[in-house]
Parts: sequence; structure tokens; C-alpha cells
Amino acid sequence: MILKFNENLLSPGEKLLWEYGIVTPDEIDLEAIAADRGLSIRRRPLDGADARLVATATAGIITVNASTSEKRQRFSIGHELGHWERDRKHGLINLCSKSDLAQHNQIAKNSEAEANIFSADLILPPYLVSTRTEGKEASIDLILNVAEEFRTSREATGIRIARLVRSPAMIMMFSQHGRKWAIKNSAWPHYVNPVGVVHHDSPSMDLLFRGANGAKTRDQKEPALRWLIGENLRMVDVKVQSVKLASNDILSIVRL
Repeated sequence: MILKFNENLLSPGEKLLWEYGIVTPDEIDLEAIAADRGLSIRRRPLDGADARLVATATAGIITVNASTSEKRQRFSIGHELGHWERDRKHGLINLCSKSDLAQHNQIAKNSEAEANIFSADLILPPYLVSTRTEGKEASIDLILNVAEEFRTSREATGIRIARLVRSPAMIMMFSQHGRKWAIKNSAWPHYVNPVGVVHHDSPSMDLLFRGANGAKTRDQKEPALRWLIGENLRMVDVKVQSVKLASNDILSIVRL
């Protein structure tokens, strides 16, 4: 595969992958990268944490919670690699909770958020994912295809794709009690915001309460006011698609 991009624009996580000449998703071997950086990986149950890094200035051990999914463990390894590459210091001991490793927590300017961004760029490097999104709209179908290829969660993949596509897109997660989070891409108008709950007339409502894991709605138009809050939306339609997650939540992508 021939990739064309400006290496100076790569993020720290992408630069690490590019240093190893990685050009396909199957080459992203986080354990091999960690070993080459002086880190060993252990898996065992952890109480109240998804991962832990204990290190000296030259070597360390990443312990990953063995009770979490393989995809979650990969994100956790990437997160601790981020701490190692960015925050390394003598005697570093780092315990990362589930909330620290929330994949949508990429806003706050702190070491945990920076480690999340580093991990996301390792497992879903924009320089590779962008070749799958070029010229396409964000959709659940696209998210599922990329998630399978990169062995990543639907949530993390949805966030990456929503941010990479050029047309206005917003990715949201809903539980039966309401919206958990929402992320807009740079093309989304700042004055249009997400609703707090799934509208009772939307097909996504039936999916949320009755759908099986992996079930999805059709990619279709719906009235914007079912999903959005803002001025001049009464006569506007949006394109929406949702998928049911193993957590019993739904992931929804909305496009203007």
C-alpha cells in the first residue's frame, strides 16, 4: 500500500507506528511494540482499574485487567504506552481507572486524556483509517466494517470516523435512561446540539428497548428535531443510523 501524507502532521501515536513502518491494520501489534520499548505485558484481575503501569526509567510492566474484553485490553495497553512515551520518569507508578480510559474522554488537557488520544491513534491511526473514509459519509455500516478490520470497539471506531469524514456528523451513545455522550466533528455547526433522549417515534427507540446485540436500524432520513436542538430545524431532515451494543446501549450516527 502506498500512503501519501505529511509525516510532520502525524500525532505522537501515529509517529510511533510509522517508526515501525506499519501500513496495514494487521501489523499493529501493541504487545510487540511495547516489548521493543522496554515494557512487558501481564494479564490478571484488577480491582477498580483497567490497567496499571509500574516502571523505572528504562523498563516497566503493564498489567491489564484480564476480565475486560480483548478490544478493551488493546485500548488499555495503548493508553499505558502513551503514559510510558509521554510521562516517563523514574519510579513511575500509574493506576488507570475505567473512567480514565473512557474512549470518549479526549477533551480535558490532562495526562489521562492525552494517553487516551495516544491509544486511539495507535489502534485507529488516522493515516490508515482515512483511506477507508475518503469520499464516504459516516454510517454505522462503515463503522462496523472498520471496527472489524482494526479489531477495535464500535464506540472508538465511531468517534474516529465521525472526526475524519468531511461532512457534518455527530456520534452519540444512549442508554435507556438518556444520552451518555455526544461528539461533533469540526464540520458540525456549533449552534446545533443533541437531544437528551431517543425520540419515541424514531426506529432507534425500538432498537434501544427491544433490539438484540448487533442489530441496527436502516440508514434513513428522520426529522431533525427528533435528534437535535437548534434554530430553523423544523423543516430539516437528518440521516440517522443506530446499532445495539453489548452494553445494552445504542450507538447512533447523525449527519446533516
